[in-house]
Amino acid sequence: MPSQALRTDLFFGERPVPIDQRRESIRDRLESKAWKNHPRFAASQAVKPTKRSQKRPLMWQDRALLTLSALLLLLLIFRIETATAQEDQWGLEFQGDGGSQRSLAINTEMQVTITGLVARIDVTQAFRNSGRGWSEAIYRFPLPDGSAVDRMTVQVGTRILVSEIQEKRDARRQYQQAKSSGKVTILLEQQRANQFETRLANIGPDEEITVSISFLARVDYRDGSFSLRIPMTFTQRWDRGTPAILSGFFNETSPVPTVMTVFGTGAGPNDHYLDLNIDLRTGLKLASLESRYHDVDIQPSLNGYTIYLADPDTRTDRVFELSWTPDFGTSPESTLMTFDDGDAVYAMLMLAPPLAEAIRPQPREVVFIVDTSGSMAGVSLTQAKAALMQGLDYLGEDDRFNLIHFNSDSHQLFPQSMPLYTSYLLEAEAFIDDLVANGGTNMAPALDMALNLPLQAGLLRQVVFITDGSVGNEGELLLQIGEELRDSRLFTVSIGSAPNSWFMRKAAEIGRGNHTHIGRLNEVEESMSSLWSRIQNPAIKNICVDWGMEAEFYPEIVPDLYAGEPLWLYARLPFQPVDVTICGELEGRPWEQSSTVLPGVGTENLATLWARSKIEALEDSRIFGEDPGFIRDAVTDLALEFGLLTPYTSMVAVDATPSRPQGETLDSKEIPNLLPAGSSASTTSFSQTATGWVAQLVLSFITLLIATCMLLLSPHSRKGGARPPMITSIPSIDR
Repeated sequence: MPSQALRTDLFFGERPVPIDQRRESIRDRLESKAWKNHPRFAASQAVKPTKRSQKRPLMWQDRALLTLSALLLLLLIFRIETATAQEDQWGLEFQGDGGSQRSLAINTEMQVTITGLVARIDVTQAFRNSGRGWSEAIYRFPLPDGSAVDRMTVQVGTRILVSEIQEKRDARRQYQQAKSSGKVTILLEQQRANQFETRLANIGPDEEITVSISFLARVDYRDGSFSLRIPMTFTQRWDRGTPAILSGFFNETSPVPTVMTVFGTGAGPNDHYLDLNIDLRTGLKLASLESRYHDVDIQPSLNGYTIYLADPDTRTDRVFELSWTPDFGTSPESTLMTFDDGDAVYAMLMLAPPLAEAIRPQPREVVFIVDTSGSMAGVSLTQAKAALMQGLDYLGEDDRFNLIHFNSDSHQLFPQSMPLYTSYLLEAEAFIDDLVANGGTNMAPALDMALNLPLQAGLLRQVVFITDGSVGNEGELLLQIGEELRDSRLFTVSIGSAPNSWFMRKAAEIGRGNHTHIGRLNEVEESMSSLWSRIQNPAIKNICVDWGMEAEFYPEIVPDLYAGEPLWLYARLPFQPVDVTICGELEGRPWEQSSTVLPGVGTENLATLWARSKIEALEDSRIFGEDPGFIRDAVTDLALEFGLLTPYTSMVAVDATPSRPQGETLDSKEIPNLLPAGSSASTTSFSQTATGWVAQLVLSFITLLIATCMLLLSPHSRKGGARPPMITSIPSIDR
């Protein structure tokens, strides 16, 4: 056998390998001899497909999966190491070249005035710059959801600075100039819808800073009870750094300071105390009034109730929450509050419903619309199905119903709404079970189907619209709802963790209904039970208000009044009204009531509430094609007139006299902070608020395991096994 001959493994299709690249063994010589002695058998075996595993290099799919799995694991490990809670850090942060330190106040005084669904909260907090250098400070306070800051006063030493509203660009320029020249100055800006940040420049060593802010907070209403929640402190979190665009404020390339929150394990004898007084102004009789986490004293007053802390040693180490439940009567009631600022009269009209037991249920036609587009796949569709099944259970024996689902196309179950017969309910349940998420989100045909179904005599049509709101033509849909609604009512249910809440809320307002959000599967039963119970008992329909004069009021579209859910209207009037007449339909009959002004109840908050309602209406008009320039000018004018913080305005104040000597630089200092109640210094080294990483880490391990198994179980990775036969050549065969 020639030494340079090529041996070819015809069984496995490998490329020719020169024989001299490896040493010839006894087996090789025997195999060569066997192939020569049995040429026909060798030829037949050479053309047969092999059943043995083929050796092959790693395929690109293997490499891609392994690389992706390893990268996912590394990213998850990196995320754990750099986890940072998303909550804002509150208090006064002193910044300088050496970093920044943050703390809460020495003591806090708080005055709260509650009127309707809004609370005016005035907060005064004292701080001290105990360092040796001049500092620039950032002030943050844990605002309740839906809050709006509109006033701020800062006292630094003997100097008092009162902020004023300016356009944002002018306010920033003025702050920077005053900061550079060594003057004490403050700047207040709205960072997001419910977040503000204040900067104070040129705070001298050992100076005491007293910050007084005033803001409006929303009062929550749920299941027949009102509640006001005011956060007082925050939990420590670990932060490896803040993005430069945030820390630099004006300069996107500024370095990231090292943020250090300093907690004191024990407050001083005169530190971190809370002095809280609440004036609850209500025209309703209350069934209950309580504070959930603090001991309080409650005294009746001319306008309602006065609440203050019973313990003078109360610390700012936990949230304060006040809740109260009205004692609704058997008939609707209304109250009217006004405030005269000299140029106009601002009014708030509240209409309270009767008890649900006092309302006779009205027969209804309920049309369920459910979104089955691709964006609803997974948990969202599961939530929607559960809500629909529950909705069928809440229908009354005199009600009629129908079902519509939509994606790229729309399909309705019945040509017209049907009564609650067993056969129709079984069809409906099968219709719901068969729903599958797929396709686009074409809402318009589904709304058209629901709002134009054949009329059912004597029945109030209620359309329940369940979707995540993932559409881009909100303006067209809202216009369609307004044009086709007629006597129907639209109730929207937003599904999922990130729905289009603005569209869903506005659709419900135009549809004279209300909006419900379901964020998690375990919220379906509670949230939908509340909705079904509410819409079962419409107290007053087609509400109209006669103010007795020309009035500009909001909301412009007045919704129906439902059991357990009061209604508020805010108006601007040319002069003081004697009374206001409210009319509508109660249990299918005409209803009317006059409301007189409660003496001495209204405050200037009513003017602010009216202005904010108008600003919201102006911003909403953008979706209907209103000129953005007109909206900006109108909102800016209102904000400047009423002193409101908006995306187009900021608050600024500058001391006329420079306080920091030329040549002195801004420095930083440490102020001890109070731990939240129940915490200790040893338990606050790492934040537990960075959620979700456990499930993602498990997912990455599973992915890596699958990729590894694919690699190990693939044929080319097996070790050992019989050595494939080899031949030197195939002799010619005479056929």
